[in-house]
Amino acid sequence: MRPSSLLATALAASLLTLGAITPRPALAGTPQEATAELAEQGRTLSLRATKAYLMAQQGITPDASRRILADSIARMDQNITTLHARKLDEPARGKLAELDRVWGSVRTQLSAPPSAEGARSLYDGSDALERAAHHLTIALNANAPEASRRLVLPNRLRALSQRIALFYLYRASSLMTPHAPEVELIYARGEFPANLSRAEKTGNLPADAQQALAELSRTYPAYHASAGKLDAAPAMLKTAPAVMEMSEQILVTTEKLVASLLAQ
Repeated sequence: MRPSSLLATALAASLLTLGAITPRPALAGTPQEATAELAEQGRTLSLRATKAYLMAQQGITPDASRRILADSIARMDQNITTLHARKLDEPARGKLAELDRVWGSVRTQLSAPPSAEGARSLYDGSDALERAAHHLTIALNANAPEASRRLVLPNRLRALSQRIALFYLYRASSLMTPHAPEVELIYARGEFPANLSRAEKTGNLPADAQQALAELSRTYPAYHASAGKLDAAPAMLKTAPAVMEMSEQILVTTEKLVASLLAQ
């Protein structure tokens, strides 16, 4: 099916299905990998929560946006609580404290009634939260075995699935000059297929991972094409429900990919 046909299908279905999917947390691997996975999820959740906030602020599928936002906040809260209960070394404990601090500020913004001012503030706040989660992940992986590198590309694909949607909305919203979100969107759209191609060339993948990669190869092109139509704001907002629906579908598949590799 051509990307244009997939877009039409997604647009028709999005009003009924967007927000009906809750990506499942990836299955635990080794204790070290399971702990790092909780931190790594923070990068995706920061993007997904801000995406949902912006959806609500722009009036895009309001019920779905509220559900996605509530789900993302709840998962971030639970992950940070679980991380505090884990045995961490001092460098990781310091990075967790920083993540907790940044999350407290961003959570307050996300929990407030959606506004243009809040969306502008979250442009930088979400980026700071994503960085804090990344720094914690680096600290947790400082002494990780080489085998853990198998998770790098899948984790990046998972975050990019939401990064594309987020900057599509910022570009469509007219809340700021379009240059910055447009550059971020172009970069993310370029990085996703490059990383997908690299992941597909990885050897010794379990069957479930191969199936997830095949599904991404089949479904991502429509998302890529739809998110790349940089029209005037009204036209982009009209297509936004379908783009957001595809972002959730791609997220689910990347979660399956990460889970299959953690289960090895």
